[in-house]
Amino acid sequence: MASVGLEGNICSKGTRNKALNDEEKKQNREYSKTRCRVEHIFGAMYQKAHDQVLRVIGLVRARAQIGLRNLAYNMTRYCYLAGAKVL
Repeated sequence: MASVGLEGNICSKGTRNKALNDEEKKQNREYSKTRCRVEHIFGAMYQKAHDQVLRVIGLVRARAQIGLRNLAYNMTRYCYLAGAKVL
C-alpha cells in the first residue's frame, strides 16, 4: 500500500484471552476520529433512504440515483449548517 501513498488505518480488536494494549487503544482512538465522521454520513443517508438496494437496471441509472441521494444529503446538510428549517 505504501507505494500508492496510502496508509492502512484498521482498528485493532481484542480477543477473549488477549486484551488490547495501551498503544492499540490509543491507535483505535485516533482512527475512530475520522471513522465516525465518515460513517455519520452513510448512517444519515441510510436513515433517509430506508433501503440501500438500488432498484434500477444499468450503471448509468444507478449512478444517477446515487448522485441524487448524495445531492439530497448535501442540500439537507447545507440547510442545517446555514440555520434554515428543514422538514
